[in-house]
Amino acid sequence: MKRALFLLLLPALLLVSCKYEVPVLPGSGGKTCEIIVVTPAPEWEGPLGDTLRYCFSRAQPGLNQPEPYFDLVNIQPKAFNESEMFQHHRNILIVELDTAVEPKVEIMQDLWAFPQIVVKFNVPDRQTFYELFSPRKQMLMQAIQAKEYQRIQKAFKGVEEIDILQELRRRYGFEMTFPEGFSFASSRSDFAWIRKESKDYGQGIIFSIAPYEGLEVFEPGNILARRNRMCQLVPGPADSSYMTTETRFPEYYPIFNPVNFNGMYAMETRGLWRLEGDFMGGPFVNYVFVDTARQRSIMIDAYLYSPRKPKRDLLMQVDAIARSFKFATSQDSVANLPTRQ
Repeated sequence: MKRALFLLLLPALLLVSCKYEVPVLPGSGGKTCEIIVVTPAPEWEGPLGDTLRYCFSRAQPGLNQPEPYFDLVNIQPKAFNESEMFQHHRNILIVELDTAVEPKVEIMQDLWAFPQIVVKFNVPDRQTFYELFSPRKQMLMQAIQAKEYQRIQKAFKGVEEIDILQELRRRYGFEMTFPEGFSFASSRSDFAWIRKESKDYGQGIIFSIAPYEGLEVFEPGNILARRNRMCQLVPGPADSSYMTTETRFPEYYPIFNPVNFNGMYAMETRGLWRLEGDFMGGPFVNYVFVDTARQRSIMIDAYLYSPRKPKRDLLMQVDAIARSFKFATSQDSVANLPTRQ
C-alpha cells in the first residue's frame, strides 16, 4: 500500500505579492457550527457520508435536548469550484477520490477567507479515506471547534465591555472578553457572577478562587461539591431558590474530561444545572485549573438558560467567554485598555 502523507499546515502558508504584502482575505461566512462537505453525491449518501455524520453530527453531551456537534451540508465538487460563496465558508471538508493520487491529508487555515479552516483528503479509494480519517477525527473535531471559539472571541472583542475587563484585572489578576450586555450581578474577593439577561435567554459566567491544596481539586466529586457551593451564591427568582447541579438522573449526570485550557491542564465538566426550590434549568460547562504562580485554583462556570429553544450555539458563546481567560500581566493597565470604535 502507498504510504500516506499527512501534511498539517498550521499556520497556513501566506500568499504574498511580489512586494511581499499579505493580501486582505474576505470575511468567512456560514452559520455557527456548520461544515460544508465537498464530495460527490454517491459518496455523501453512502458509507463515507455515514462515517462523517457519525463523527461530526452525533449528539453533543450536556444539553437538555439532542443537538449535533456540527450541522453538515453537502456541496457537489463542481458547484464548489465555481462558487466563491462556498469557498468563503468558515468550515470546509473536502474528500476527493482519485485512483491516481498519493494519499494525503491537509489542514489549511485561512485559505480563501478569514477566519477559515479547510480540511482536504486526497485518497484513491474509500478504504484509504477510512484509514486516514479514523486516527485523526478527534483532532479534526478539536481544530474546527477551536476555530469556532476564535471567531466568537474576535467578534466579542469588537464590542467588549471594558469596565468588566478593568475590574477583572484589578481585583482578580486575570481577564476574559465579555461583549456588551454583560454586567456584574455580584462579586467578592473570591467569587463573581457576571451575566446577561435578554427577553429570550440568559447567559452567565460564575467563577470562584481558592488556595491550591493538591491534585484532589481535579477529582469529579470535589468538583461537583465545589460547584454546588459556588452556585449557592446564585439565587433564583423564587424566595430561597438557588442554582445547583442536576445529578438525580443517570442520563444527565455530568461528564468529566481533562482538557488543554489555554496551555494549562484543566478538568472540563459538562452537564445540566437546575434551581433548588424552583423549576428553571439549562446546560453548563465548567473548568477547573491551577494558577501555579499564585498557588490558587480557579473554577469558571459558563451557563445558559434558554427554555424551549436550541442551546448549542448560545452555550458555545458563553463557553467562548470562559475560554478567553488569560492572566493579566504587569503591563496591563487602564492606559492599555482597548477602546471601542
